[in-house]
Amino acid sequence: MLSNLTALSATDWAIVFFYLLLCVVIGIYAGGKPSDAKTYFRTEGKVPWWAASFSIVATETSLLTVISIPAVAYGGSLVFLQIVIGYIIGRILVAWLILPSYFKGDLVTPYALFENRFGITFRRLSSAVFLVTRLLADGIRLFAAAIPLKIITGLDYPVAIALIGFLTLAYTYYGGLRSVIWIDVLQLFVYTLCAVFIVWYTAGLLSGGAGVELLQQENKLSWIQLPASFSDVFFTPYNLIGAVIGGTFLSMASHGTDYLIVQRLMACGDLKTARKALVSSGFLVFIQFALFLLAGIVIYLFYQGMTIAELGLNNPDEIILSFVVAEMPVGTTGLFVAALFAAAMSTLSSSLSALSSSTFFDLFPKLARRPDAMKISRYMMLFWTAVFILFASMFTDTDNPIVELGLGIAGFTYGALLGAFVMAIFSRINQREAITGMFICVSAMTLIIFGTQLAWPWYTLTGLLIFSLSSSIARLFRR
Repeated sequence: MLSNLTALSATDWAIVFFYLLLCVVIGIYAGGKPSDAKTYFRTEGKVPWWAASFSIVATETSLLTVISIPAVAYGGSLVFLQIVIGYIIGRILVAWLILPSYFKGDLVTPYALFENRFGITFRRLSSAVFLVTRLLADGIRLFAAAIPLKIITGLDYPVAIALIGFLTLAYTYYGGLRSVIWIDVLQLFVYTLCAVFIVWYTAGLLSGGAGVELLQQENKLSWIQLPASFSDVFFTPYNLIGAVIGGTFLSMASHGTDYLIVQRLMACGDLKTARKALVSSGFLVFIQFALFLLAGIVIYLFYQGMTIAELGLNNPDEIILSFVVAEMPVGTTGLFVAALFAAAMSTLSSSLSALSSSTFFDLFPKLARRPDAMKISRYMMLFWTAVFILFASMFTDTDNPIVELGLGIAGFTYGALLGAFVMAIFSRINQREAITGMFICVSAMTLIIFGTQLAWPWYTLTGLLIFSLSSSIARLFRR
């Protein structure tokens, strides 16, 4: 039904190109002229809390939210909101338990905390773990960003991925983190506005009564799902207990240890401002997830419950793009597609900044003291752009919504990173014991993820427990 989509109109294409050009121009202007590598990767600590909050939301959800969350609702219900409750709780815990540690002294990256506690070797190890995690998770995000471009233009995935990568580099290369944050603010506003329009426009096409009856029959509006048995708590991803607990620890890891998010919090300059940015972002995420889930529901009503196969699509993640191109009016379609590309650029630029900074300051700190440090910083941007393009081009298709795959990948290392932070603050383990815990945790999580049916929301908590237990046992043996 939707496999042969008509091309965008000239008006739509004009909007797309103008908007992408506007993003690049604003990004370069907002970034200014960073004076040194530290300013390039961290800004001068003068980012307003609301801008940092918007940037956090845009970075962690962005195009995955736009594409995959409606797909989750189309094929299920609103139960994903249970996980978002955990996201809010996790942010509050991070704001008061972990965040204060980042504002003691003058840390350039969060992993500098490990050097003070465990030594330079563990700092480099934790940074390497972060780099691998971000490459895996955000490589999938970049592939997700290529889906709309492929659907609309027919370009191959590698070509679409390269196009997004080079457009992102156009403003990230010059302005650094400051450009990234202010473009995030713009993108969050634009694609949220587009989601509101999709819900409003589609609701106006529905007849009403029949739709309500269909939703009741399919239980599509349910957002609380209790586990049917004890095993369901651990082996089904969307049940109240597993989702809230899992979402809490996932959020603690992503917002307390992942430099992609912590970089924005450190840019706030002080603890009070960073706390406001972090906690407020949790409630913004809840609103945004609810909005895109609702978009999936109204599209489901529009197509009267047809399956993905009946619509002629390859996977669920194509549903909202197919609907927008086939059903939305001229002009609006171009704006929405532009917002998708810009959201993808925003997420990728965040990863480029975080990975380049961590490579620069954590793995090769001597480079920061060289007179040409600013030039090397930009070379790091070029290097990671090429790596992301090559890695994302390895993907071709997926049967499940990409948001689940991306969140699941973080389970390999998030528990180890969160465990390292917790044990660094609340225990007396040394560097050797921390390294032992890191290797055991990552190895065990690889076996668990590939060898068991444990639901992905439990990955981070499981990794945290494994790291804490193994490092503690190592300390007992040493004593």
